[in-house]
Amino acid sequence: MSSLLSFSVALGLGLAIGLERERSHADSAELPAGIRTFAIGALAGAIAASLPIPFAVPAVLLAVTVLAALGYHHSANVDPGVTTELALVATTLLGAYAVSAPDMAAGLGTVLLVLLYAKAGLHRFARTVITQRELADLLILAVAALLIWPAVPDRAMGPWNAWNPHTLWLVVLLVMLTGNTGHFAARWFGERIGLPLAGLFSGFASSVATITTMAARVRKGHRCIDGAVAAALLSNVATLVQMGVLIAAINLDLLRMLAAPLVIGVVTTVAWSALWIWRDAGAPQEALESTASSINWRVAIGFALWTATLLLAAAAAHAWFGAAAVAAVTVVGAFADVHAATASIATQVASQRVPLAAAGMLIMLALTANTVAKVAVAISGGRAFASKVAAGLLTMLLCSWVLFWFAV
Repeated sequence: MSSLLSFSVALGLGLAIGLERERSHADSAELPAGIRTFAIGALAGAIAASLPIPFAVPAVLLAVTVLAALGYHHSANVDPGVTTELALVATTLLGAYAVSAPDMAAGLGTVLLVLLYAKAGLHRFARTVITQRELADLLILAVAALLIWPAVPDRAMGPWNAWNPHTLWLVVLLVMLTGNTGHFAARWFGERIGLPLAGLFSGFASSVATITTMAARVRKGHRCIDGAVAAALLSNVATLVQMGVLIAAINLDLLRMLAAPLVIGVVTTVAWSALWIWRDAGAPQEALESTASSINWRVAIGFALWTATLLLAAAAAHAWFGAAAVAAVTVVGAFADVHAATASIATQVASQRVPLAAAGMLIMLALTANTVAKVAVAISGGRAFASKVAAGLLTMLLCSWVLFWFAV
């Protein structure tokens, strides 16, 4: 690794972080460490890491820590915070890290710089923007994603090896994340715009999960049904876009056959979504309850169990009927994940194991099965929600099939 690059990164980080600290204390006469101190600390860390002397870095780090403690003792009456002192110690460590990994040191230094600069915004967000209930929900998501998910076995198990617990827990996370995203989007942008945006972006993770979450939201008594309907329909736009991207990446001939059905599906779904967003313009915007949780464990676990049931059915069909059941397995599997089915079929076309026309038919059947699954989960949101979602999805499916028949 180039010594010039390492020392340049260390010096640059020290100067940048020191400059930010000086600017943030421009009105204070007492500053424990400024631009020169931070630059020297970073260079000291880099020099220590470059020397072939054992414990050079710990010795330098200890010296900087002692000096930072003395500086805090001297300025505590004016500025009781320890941010600058901790930043000085972190900058020294980054200078040492730059010797072995300058790219990572630069990235981490940038994160540190942003954290220091965004002090006012972060404090405002923590104290006035986010509520206690929302903080609890975020902590639940963090535990589920960072502690539980990595510990769940990542291997096939169960009858016919149909289940991967790691993947099924990911389904639970997606449903919880969708509900949390929808809550924040609706709160910050209003139900009319926030929910549809949340639905569109959540749909790239799982459209069925998004519709499940929106149905649960309506069932809880939220009055803005049209916004939830638009979110559910826009999640289907994400499904169609992902299907097109997958097909394009695997087989362009198959994309030419299915381009028109996918495009008309997107246009039709967007048109229905726009209608419900427009209809929602005059509806009173409810104030979200800050004490209401945005995470519904029952919906998340229930959806994961439903996905596991469908995966078991697909595995059983394959085990009992073999390769002859490709169509049945594809349709059944698409109830849970149309993207996996699409990728599987397109791959078989690319390897010339499935004819092009048959593959197009199988993908349309997979889209049909997935649409039926979405209509089925929408029923849990009540008659008004389900009928509006079904109207948009079934219209999309009908238009896609009509153009598919013309294409072939």
